[in-house]
Amino acid sequence: MTTDTLTVVRRRFTLVALLLPAVVILVAVVAQVLLLPAVPAVVATHWGWTGEPDGFAPAWTVPLVTAILGLGLPATLFGASVGGLRRGDHGFAYRLLGAVAFGLAVLIGGLGVATLGIQVGRTDADAAFPVLLLPGVLLAAAAAGWIGWAVQPRVPWHPTPTMPAAEVPVRAGERVVWMQGVTLARGGAVVLWIAFAIGSLAVLPVVFFGDLVTAIISGLVVVVLFVVVATTLRFHVRVDPDGLTAVSAAGWPRVHVPTQDIVSAEVVQVSPFGEFGGWGIRWPGGGRQGVVLRAGEGLLVRRRDGRTLTVTVDDAATAAGLLSAYAALTSARRGD
Repeated sequence: MTTDTLTVVRRRFTLVALLLPAVVILVAVVAQVLLLPAVPAVVATHWGWTGEPDGFAPAWTVPLVTAILGLGLPATLFGASVGGLRRGDHGFAYRLLGAVAFGLAVLIGGLGVATLGIQVGRTDADAAFPVLLLPGVLLAAAAAGWIGWAVQPRVPWHPTPTMPAAEVPVRAGERVVWMQGVTLARGGAVVLWIAFAIGSLAVLPVVFFGDLVTAIISGLVVVVLFVVVATTLRFHVRVDPDGLTAVSAAGWPRVHVPTQDIVSAEVVQVSPFGEFGGWGIRWPGGGRQGVVLRAGEGLLVRRRDGRTLTVTVDDAATAAGLLSAYAALTSARRGD
């Protein structure tokens, strides 16, 4: 792919994922601030299935949450992607993230304006939620996402050729173990912690001003976000006669491929977003799985059932060579 094409990909992504969402949220926040004098000091912020309000908060928290989420989430998606784009990565995931960022901004901004707009002129926070309001905002967000998708060029990612494994001689009955640790790329860790912080800040008004059930659900969301971040920061990778094992430093999750299931092991260059759509344990489809914590060198294991596992790790050539040796010994014992 030419340099000019990559430049267009980066510029369109920046427009859709960062600049357009910022404009949308700026307009939405200004509109909400202008509406504040015309709404009650405490407004409804959540409605039940019947359309009656069941959650309340000070009116000023609505533009605050809109700004935090509406600017923070697209910025987080942009920050998670821009490093790879600068390296020359590209593909479906980047295009999708740009579209999602724009759609999220319209959704968050639209809901914030609607929340205050339906309560203009009231003295109490008793406004019912119009039936067609949420579908209308969702439709606008979907349209923004489609526009964001269409604006960006279609440039599919093509995996790089595999590289040969190192020769690792292993005799029958001999036990050789290879171990490495891999840490989430600094940019990925920063993005994940920012996402966690944004999520935590966004639920604070709900925890302090919402009803008990909503507060508990919001608190559980924060806990889940923390677990996702904490279990993604570092993995330990091990190759031994039993096969390949990758386990989070937290002890979970764990991925294992038994030696008898291995057809081959190779060295590859990995693009987290281009190939897998992000960091962590990924399932991009087509029988592929990845433990992807950074870009660069990785180990690709092909299974007998056609599935593959890719693990980003240093010294992948040695790991691939040792796995290949163990797989060959296992096949010889079975008479394959």
